[in-house]
Amino acid sequence: MAKPIELLENFSLTPQQAELYVLLLKQGSSKITELAYAQKKNRAAVSFHLTHLIERGLVKETRVGRRTEYVALPPKDLADLFERWTVDFKSVVPELESLQRAETQKPLIEVIESAAGMKRIYDEMSTMPRGSEFLVLEGKTAVKGELKLLSSKEWAVFFGRMVDRRILTRAVFTTESMALPGKGLAEENKRLMRARLWDLRTLPEAALPLEHLVMIYGNKAAFFIPEVKLLFTLEHAGIVGILRALFESIHHFAKPVEGGWQ
Repeated sequence: MAKPIELLENFSLTPQQAELYVLLLKQGSSKITELAYAQKKNRAAVSFHLTHLIERGLVKETRVGRRTEYVALPPKDLADLFERWTVDFKSVVPELESLQRAETQKPLIEVIESAAGMKRIYDEMSTMPRGSEFLVLEGKTAVKGELKLLSSKEWAVFFGRMVDRRILTRAVFTTESMALPGKGLAEENKRLMRARLWDLRTLPEAALPLEHLVMIYGNKAAFFIPEVKLLFTLEHAGIVGILRALFESIHHFAKPVEGGWQ
């Protein structure tokens, strides 16, 4: 298991800054002289690293009478801060990718044989820029398998992000699959699912003989076969454009669901 200081260094902290943050956790509110003594360093060096930690929000400066003391951000708050940074960065990934030279002749294809692949897809979709949309085609077998992929807590995080970021889900489900989420989700997660932005439509299995799951977002399409937890992803603007056109044709003939999920 990685040591705390090593993990902190992964978030662009220098070893000295990580050590100082951990020291403040151990000592609690401290004066700069106390920190310098504990680290066997001069005040100027400690002050330099404290300034960077304060600028990044990992340490707070407080006044106790005439004394200035320093307090470390609690680890739980630090974890929340790192998560916000991660989510915010992921939201600008599509914009950054648009600046990258397009490899128009080389589709990016990936095959993953585990539930971890789908969890990554959920993470990518739920951190898209606010107001984004993604497309879904899904049959009964896929819905049953999908509901088992995440824990109740993980579903709550995914649904919560989708609601907060107002990401639209344009979906066509088979009619026979529509009752399944109501049976497989906790009450709070059902509430969050209904609170999402939906353009929801259905087709009977006779018209849409689909047992698996297809998701399209950005320049990526993901195909999930739940029986074997097999995920296949394809990233290519041209090919995904064709898949979008096929989705629009199916969506056009599907029946709108009045009132969304019940």
